[in-house]
Amino acid sequence: MLPFLSELKGKAEALIFDVDGTLLDSMTVWNQADTVFLNSRGFEVTPDYTDYVKSVRIEDAAVYTRDRYHLPDTPEQIMAEWKAFVNRAYAEDVLLKEGAYEYLKQARETGFKTACATALTRENIDSSFTRLGIHDMFDVIVALDDKPHLPDKSEPDIYLHTAKLLHADPHSTVIFEDVPVALQGALKGGFITCAVKDEIGAGDEAAWAEMSSNSDYSIEFWRDLL
Repeated sequence: MLPFLSELKGKAEALIFDVDGTLLDSMTVWNQADTVFLNSRGFEVTPDYTDYVKSVRIEDAAVYTRDRYHLPDTPEQIMAEWKAFVNRAYAEDVLLKEGAYEYLKQARETGFKTACATALTRENIDSSFTRLGIHDMFDVIVALDDKPHLPDKSEPDIYLHTAKLLHADPHSTVIFEDVPVALQGALKGGFITCAVKDEIGAGDEAAWAEMSSNSDYSIEFWRDLL
Protein backbone atom coordinates (compact mmCIF):
# COMPACT_ATOMS: atom_id res chain seq x y z
CA MET A 1 0.00 0.00 0.00
CA LEU A 2 1.09 3.55 -0.66
CA PRO A 3 1.29 5.82 2.41
CA PHE A 4 -1.15 8.49 1.25
CA LEU A 5 -1.66 10.97 4.08
CA SER A 6 -5.43 10.53 3.76
CA GLU A 7 -4.88 6.78 4.24
CA LEU A 8 -2.65 7.28 7.29
CA LYS A 9 -4.96 9.75 8.99
CA GLY A 10 -6.83 7.92 11.71
CA LYS A 11 -4.23 5.13 11.81
CA ALA A 12 -1.19 7.24 12.73
CA GLU A 13 -0.47 10.36 14.73
CA ALA A 14 3.25 10.71 13.98
CA LEU A 15 5.65 10.20 11.09
CA ILE A 16 9.37 9.53 11.67
CA PHE A 17 11.67 9.81 8.67
CA ASP A 18 15.14 8.53 8.00
CA VAL A 19 17.23 11.09 6.08
CA ASP A 20 19.85 9.55 3.77
CA GLY A 21 18.19 7.75 0.88
CA THR A 22 14.72 8.41 2.29
CA LEU A 23 14.27 12.19 2.19
CA LEU A 24 17.62 13.18 0.71
CA ASP A 25 18.96 11.82 -2.55
CA SER A 26 22.31 11.39 -0.84
CA MET A 27 23.30 7.74 -0.69
CA THR A 28 25.53 8.14 -3.76
CA VAL A 29 27.59 10.69 -1.82
CA TRP A 30 28.53 8.13 0.81
CA ASN A 31 29.07 5.47 -1.81
CA GLN A 32 31.43 7.81 -3.66
CA ALA A 33 33.25 8.62 -0.42
CA ASP A 34 33.70 4.90 0.32
CA THR A 35 34.86 4.23 -3.24
CA VAL A 36 37.42 7.02 -3.26
CA PHE A 37 38.71 6.07 0.17
CA LEU A 38 39.03 2.32 -0.43
CA ASN A 39 40.30 2.62 -4.00
CA SER A 40 43.13 4.85 -2.78
CA ARG A 41 44.19 1.95 -0.57
CA GLY A 42 43.81 -0.75 -3.21
CA PHE A 43 40.38 -2.10 -2.22
CA GLU A 44 36.98 -2.24 -3.90
CA VAL A 45 33.63 -1.43 -2.32
CA THR A 46 31.53 -4.59 -1.98
CA PRO A 47 27.76 -4.92 -1.39
CA ASP A 48 28.21 -6.44 2.06
CA TYR A 49 30.50 -3.57 3.10
CA THR A 50 27.90 -1.03 1.93
CA ASP A 51 25.10 -2.93 3.70
CA TYR A 52 26.88 -2.56 7.01
CA VAL A 53 28.20 1.01 6.89
CA LYS A 54 24.98 2.56 5.58
CA SER A 55 23.05 1.69 8.75
CA VAL A 56 25.52 2.56 11.55
CA ARG A 57 26.96 5.75 12.99
CA ILE A 58 30.13 7.03 11.38
CA GLU A 59 32.35 6.08 14.34
CA ASP A 60 31.30 2.44 14.10
CA ALA A 61 31.78 2.45 10.33
CA ALA A 62 35.32 3.80 10.72
CA VAL A 63 36.30 1.10 13.22
CA TYR A 64 34.75 -1.56 11.00
CA THR A 65 36.63 -0.26 7.96
CA ARG A 66 39.96 -0.18 9.78
CA ASP A 67 39.54 -3.69 11.14
CA ARG A 68 38.11 -5.27 8.00
CA TYR A 69 40.89 -3.99 5.74
CA HIS A 70 43.66 -4.02 8.38
CA LEU A 71 44.43 -0.35 7.74
CA PRO A 72 47.14 1.62 9.54
CA ASP A 73 44.76 4.60 9.73
CA THR A 74 43.09 5.42 13.02
CA PRO A 75 39.28 5.67 13.07
CA GLU A 76 39.70 9.41 13.56
CA GLN A 77 41.81 9.69 10.41
CA ILE A 78 39.32 7.62 8.42
CA MET A 79 36.42 9.78 9.60
CA ALA A 80 38.30 12.98 8.80
CA GLU A 81 38.87 11.83 5.23
CA TRP A 82 35.24 10.80 4.78
CA LYS A 83 33.95 14.01 6.33
CA ALA A 84 36.07 16.23 4.11
CA PHE A 85 34.45 14.57 1.10
CA VAL A 86 30.83 14.52 2.25
CA ASN A 87 30.58 17.77 4.18
CA ARG A 88 30.96 19.83 1.04
CA ALA A 89 28.30 17.74 -0.71
CA TYR A 90 25.73 18.21 2.05
CA ALA A 91 26.48 21.92 2.35
CA GLU A 92 26.35 22.61 -1.40
CA ASP A 93 24.92 19.85 -3.58
CA VAL A 94 22.64 17.21 -1.99
CA LEU A 95 18.97 17.60 -2.89
CA LEU A 96 15.67 16.32 -1.57
CA LYS A 97 14.09 13.46 -3.44
CA GLU A 98 11.45 14.70 -5.84
CA GLY A 99 8.15 15.20 -4.02
CA ALA A 100 9.59 14.85 -0.49
CA TYR A 101 9.24 18.56 0.31
CA GLU A 102 5.59 18.60 -0.76
CA TYR A 103 4.82 15.44 1.24
CA LEU A 104 6.38 16.90 4.37
CA LYS A 105 4.49 20.16 3.87
CA GLN A 106 1.20 18.35 3.46
CA ALA A 107 1.91 16.17 6.51
CA ARG A 108 2.41 19.26 8.64
CA GLU A 109 -0.71 20.92 7.25
CA THR A 110 -2.71 17.74 7.91
CA GLY A 111 -1.67 17.77 11.56
CA PHE A 112 0.83 14.92 11.82
CA LYS A 113 3.68 15.12 14.28
CA THR A 114 6.90 14.79 12.27
CA ALA A 115 10.46 13.87 13.19
CA CYS A 116 13.75 12.59 11.82
CA ALA A 117 15.74 9.68 13.23
CA THR A 118 19.04 9.38 11.43
CA ALA A 119 22.60 8.10 11.45
CA LEU A 120 23.62 11.27 9.59
CA THR A 121 25.83 13.62 11.59
CA ARG A 122 24.31 16.73 13.12
CA GLU A 123 26.68 18.91 11.09
CA ASN A 124 25.39 17.53 7.80
CA ILE A 125 21.77 17.61 8.94
CA ASP A 126 22.04 21.29 9.80
CA SER A 127 23.89 22.33 6.65
CA SER A 128 21.60 20.47 4.24
CA PHE A 129 18.28 21.10 6.04
CA THR A 130 19.01 24.83 6.37
CA ARG A 131 19.92 25.14 2.68
CA LEU A 132 16.85 23.15 1.62
CA GLY A 133 14.49 25.01 3.95
CA ILE A 134 13.09 21.99 5.81
CA HIS A 135 14.46 22.44 9.36
CA ASP A 136 11.13 23.81 10.58
CA MET A 137 9.17 20.89 9.14
CA PHE A 138 10.16 18.64 12.04
CA ASP A 139 9.11 18.73 15.68
CA VAL A 140 12.14 16.62 16.63
CA ILE A 141 15.41 15.68 14.93
CA VAL A 142 17.36 12.83 16.55
CA ALA A 143 20.86 11.98 15.28
CA LEU A 144 22.72 8.91 16.45
CA ASP A 145 25.93 10.91 16.88
CA ASP A 146 24.13 13.00 19.53
CA LYS A 147 23.12 9.83 21.41
CA PRO A 148 26.20 7.61 21.82
CA HIS A 149 24.32 5.35 24.24
CA LEU A 150 21.85 4.28 21.54
CA PRO A 151 22.59 1.23 19.38
CA ASP A 152 22.42 1.37 15.59
CA LYS A 153 19.17 1.09 13.66
CA SER A 154 19.07 -2.70 13.72
CA GLU A 155 17.49 -2.13 17.15
CA PRO A 156 14.39 0.00 17.82
CA ASP A 157 15.97 2.32 20.40
CA ILE A 158 16.37 5.43 18.24
CA TYR A 159 12.77 5.15 17.05
CA LEU A 160 11.44 4.58 20.57
CA HIS A 161 13.44 7.56 21.82
CA THR A 162 12.13 9.77 19.01
CA ALA A 163 8.54 8.67 19.54
CA LYS A 164 8.86 9.44 23.25
CA LEU A 165 10.01 12.97 22.45
CA LEU A 166 6.97 13.34 20.17
CA HIS A 167 4.67 11.94 22.89
CA ALA A 168 3.53 9.40 20.31
CA ASP A 169 2.61 5.73 20.65
CA PRO A 170 4.83 3.46 18.51
CA HIS A 171 1.73 1.60 17.33
CA SER A 172 0.41 4.84 15.82
CA THR A 173 3.75 6.04 14.43
CA VAL A 174 5.01 5.37 10.89
CA ILE A 175 8.74 4.84 10.31
CA PHE A 176 9.97 5.68 6.79
CA GLU A 177 13.24 3.89 5.96
CA ASP A 178 15.20 2.83 2.87
CA VAL A 179 17.45 0.19 4.47
CA PRO A 180 16.17 -3.34 5.26
CA VAL A 181 17.97 -3.69 8.60
CA ALA A 182 16.53 -0.36 9.79
CA LEU A 183 13.00 -1.45 8.94
CA GLN A 184 13.63 -4.63 10.92
CA GLY A 185 14.67 -2.49 13.87
CA ALA A 186 11.47 -0.46 13.59
CA LEU A 187 9.39 -3.64 13.48
CA LYS A 188 10.99 -4.77 16.73
CA GLY A 189 9.64 -1.61 18.35
CA GLY A 190 6.07 -2.25 17.21
CA PHE A 191 5.98 0.64 14.73
CA ILE A 192 4.05 0.94 11.50
CA THR A 193 6.64 0.66 8.72
CA CYS A 194 7.02 2.18 5.28
CA ALA A 195 9.79 1.04 2.93
CA VAL A 196 11.19 3.81 0.71
CA LYS A 197 12.98 2.72 -2.45
CA ASP A 198 16.56 3.80 -2.95
CA GLU A 199 18.87 1.93 -5.31
CA ILE A 200 21.73 1.91 -2.80
CA GLY A 201 19.59 1.59 0.32
CA ALA A 202 17.59 -1.40 -0.90
CA GLY A 203 20.58 -3.03 -2.57
CA ASP A 204 18.83 -4.67 -5.54
CA GLU A 205 15.37 -5.50 -6.89
CA ALA A 206 15.15 -8.74 -4.92
CA ALA A 207 15.97 -6.91 -1.67
CA TRP A 208 13.44 -4.20 -2.51
CA ALA A 209 10.74 -6.78 -3.20
CA GLU A 210 11.42 -8.42 0.16
CA MET A 211 11.58 -5.22 2.23
CA SER A 212 8.47 -3.76 0.60
CA SER A 213 6.49 -6.97 1.08
CA ASN A 214 7.54 -7.09 4.76
CA SER A 215 6.44 -3.48 5.41
CA ASP A 216 2.98 -2.08 6.05
CA TYR A 217 3.48 0.50 3.30
CA SER A 218 6.00 1.06 0.53
CA ILE A 219 6.87 3.87 -1.84
CA GLU A 220 9.13 4.09 -4.86
CA PHE A 221 8.74 7.82 -5.56
CA TRP A 222 7.44 10.57 -3.28
CA ARG A 223 5.88 12.29 -6.28
CA ASP A 224 3.46 9.35 -6.61
CA LEU A 225 1.77 10.51 -3.39
CA LEU A 226 1.06 14.08 -4.48
